[in-house]
Amino acid sequence: MKALDDLMLSIRRMGEEDETPSLPEKPADLLLYAPCPVKLVVKDSIDAIIAQYAARGVELTAHIPMGCTSIDPYDPIYRQPDPDKLPGLIGSIGFGDFWRREFVDNHVRAGVFEAALPEKVNPLHVKAGLLDPRGAYTVYGVTPYVFMADTRRLGDLPLPRTWEDILHPRYKGEVVMCGDGDDMADAVVLNLYKDFGMQGLDALACNSKGLMHSSSMVKSAGSRDEDAGAIYVIPAFFAESTRQPEHIKVIWPEDGAAASPLYLLARRSEHHRLSELASFFARGFASIESAGWFAPMDGSVPSRLPAGASLKWVGWDFIEDNDVSELRDKLNVLFRSMVRKSACAS
Repeated sequence: MKALDDLMLSIRRMGEEDETPSLPEKPADLLLYAPCPVKLVVKDSIDAIIAQYAARGVELTAHIPMGCTSIDPYDPIYRQPDPDKLPGLIGSIGFGDFWRREFVDNHVRAGVFEAALPEKVNPLHVKAGLLDPRGAYTVYGVTPYVFMADTRRLGDLPLPRTWEDILHPRYKGEVVMCGDGDDMADAVVLNLYKDFGMQGLDALACNSKGLMHSSSMVKSAGSRDEDAGAIYVIPAFFAESTRQPEHIKVIWPEDGAAASPLYLLARRSEHHRLSELASFFARGFASIESAGWFAPMDGSVPSRLPAGASLKWVGWDFIEDNDVSELRDKLNVLFRSMVRKSACAS
């Protein structure tokens, strides 16, 4: 992995030298990166809460990027050593910068953050072990990755039922993995690496026909497009919220849908002042209809997920033992390279 480490370091340095954005002098009260399918409705909910504060004479600010630009003024915030210069609330998705060892050592392990939990936690979260034992991260939802299969294209091949199943060589060249640009289904890559090591990632790369954005997957499945596959690894939102022909089946893995976190970090010192904003993540998010496919943590709202659905979380011990963000970046680069080469034995 030495060559890969050098490559990642080189890429990071080039990015820093190219254009490093400067942080705002006064951070926003809320910094939020929300999943694209619910971003607009989440922003509307946050704006309404901020308006309620304003009606009481309390002015709050929120930074919620709506586009897909590569440069954001808060990109370097994870390097900020002073906790008082962090936003009062930080919400984000996936295993990005706020899981990096540097940030964890400076702030998470130092007790800067305190979780904001609902009165009743979704049993799916409890069973999957999504509650942070340190009480810092609030995993208020997840992006669950499931399988979507074209039974007509599979023919006599069985439907995959577990993550180990899609590693079987019988599916060689028939798996389409969720990935677009620099993005990757991080929870899938990390869970496969944890459970099956590099051999698991190698097996998936051998079976992968290519990478595709989630929104393109639902158009590709069942089509005669040359990039179409028999099995798609796709977020549940896209698989479940679009109408598909009868020969397209959505399969929740029996060992759990790979869970990529939607999470909140709330500064302990700001809990009281920003309590209504924090409670949106603990409770309000679950009231958004489309958010039901992101497995909200509030257990008082009926679940939209299929009966028997479960989640597969990489685990807090694994996160504690690894710089999970750095590992994710390395594995993503390596996996892309493996898919491009497609050097698999027949």
